[in-house]
Amino acid sequence: MAVDYLSALNSKGSGLNITQIVDSLVEAEIAPQQDALNKKIEEKNTAISALGELISELSALKNDLSTLEGSQKYAPTSATTSIGISVTDNAKADTFTSDVRVTSLATAQTLEFTGFAGPTATIHEGSFAIRFGTWDNAETSFTANGTTASLTVSSSNATLAGLASSLDAISGINAKVVAKGDASNTYSLIVQSELGEDNAIQFDTTVSNANGTHSLAVFDNADTPNDNAALQVVAAGDATLIVDGVTVNRETNSINDLFDGYTLDLSSTTTGTSAFRVSSAIDTDTAIAAVKSLVSTINTTRGVFSEYIDRDETNTGVLSSDPVAKTISKKLRALTVGGITGYGSSSLYLAELGVQTNRDGTLSLNETTLKDRLALDATSTDTPKPSAVFDAIFNSGASSDSPFLKVLTSNFATATPGSYAWVGNSSPPTIEGVDASTVTDTTLGTGYLSAGTNTPGVKVFPSTTVNSANIFIGKSLMDQMTEYIDGVIASSGDLESRRTTLSNDVSDFDVELFDLESKLENARTRYMSQFSAMESSVTSLKSTGEYLTNMIDSWNSEN
Repeated sequence: MAVDYLSALNSKGSGLNITQIVDSLVEAEIAPQQDALNKKIEEKNTAISALGELISELSALKNDLSTLEGSQKYAPTSATTSIGISVTDNAKADTFTSDVRVTSLATAQTLEFTGFAGPTATIHEGSFAIRFGTWDNAETSFTANGTTASLTVSSSNATLAGLASSLDAISGINAKVVAKGDASNTYSLIVQSELGEDNAIQFDTTVSNANGTHSLAVFDNADTPNDNAALQVVAAGDATLIVDGVTVNRETNSINDLFDGYTLDLSSTTTGTSAFRVSSAIDTDTAIAAVKSLVSTINTTRGVFSEYIDRDETNTGVLSSDPVAKTISKKLRALTVGGITGYGSSSLYLAELGVQTNRDGTLSLNETTLKDRLALDATSTDTPKPSAVFDAIFNSGASSDSPFLKVLTSNFATATPGSYAWVGNSSPPTIEGVDASTVTDTTLGTGYLSAGTNTPGVKVFPSTTVNSANIFIGKSLMDQMTEYIDGVIASSGDLESRRTTLSNDVSDFDVELFDLESKLENARTRYMSQFSAMESSVTSLKSTGEYLTNMIDSWNSEN
């Protein structure tokens, strides 16, 4: 109990405990406001913490999706270790069987310039005229392919190491200085071309200053028919394969244009004259595992959101009234049940793979439906195949309903998912109704670059004239979800913005609490002043009463 010094000192006052009364009045006036503010602060801080949990969960979901992105429904196999095969474009891959024999690997031309004392050995100043092309089998005749380069040797690079560095900086050339390790401790300059018969190198040198120890003529393989033969230790060559009895040549050992959607990696020539079986078939077990993992990871995230935003008779989530958290939850659900465009003329749905949405919002997988869907590919002639819905979930890509059009997208421009018209019997062809510009590719030949608003960076390479067709640009469910998550968890995203708003609210409430402390002291001062005035009045009245009582008592005694 508070000590009332005022009443104790003023024994003639009201006798009331003024301090206690003032404390009670102040508490009755201010405490409800303080309690309300403290409750709001607690609620806001709890919500801020919960939003942080959602950010962490969405980050975990994104990581899980990244491991599932690119999941394959095909299992390619090779009967020889000389030929590796992998799926590199799920949107184009299909089942196939082929017999392949490798008779030669693609090689790079290797030139050796030897007899140098070390990397600092000096050479004449002058220039290199460099041409790329093909040397004949006798290594004496060169046919240029039109690609050229030039190099100036000056005081800044007129050493063996300086020349190697300058040559290595030229596209199509790799150069290095190598210690021979022989008895004379000599060094060589090793120069290599890119793989392929048509990428060989011819140097034609001109001396402008002969101050160096070694003449530029050492590096010239163009002046006489025998120069190249004397310097070349490995000839440039193409890889040669016999595919189902047909001989094909490629300038690389990583070949991605023999079987759509697949890359062959050649490591050695095959033995003997027999071909080896290369094939690919749908792997149902792998596909089921991928879809089950997807369902599981989405359900985990759904469970976290449910804990915070759901409201029922037994539970009220701390974010059950938060508009941002509820919007994100609805968007994630909409992505899993909505249609995915760009994989054919019709939208595709996760439900087509047997993924069902339960009453509580979680997902479940009917494996029989998934198996049946994948099995339809064997007899279907549709384009795209029935299993394209699997790719729509896991693999972004570009394709066409014409087998004679190869569609590529750019890493530097984002095309809008959907279906777009190709008209090839116009000059130039049109994509998305807009004239396309001509582009060339060393492997695919002549193609066309879209100038359409929705298809920037899209290239189409026809293998024959295609009057009209549709091209499809698809963004997988994995990429759609990842893109959305990136947006909402970014520093400027919805969740962080919401947390900032709530933090600002807490700061405002703290200011209000501080203001209440001032109000509390003001109220205490006001009440004390009022009760002090009352005590003074009571004391005065008591003194007057005593005076009157004494006076009356005096009158009575005289009588």
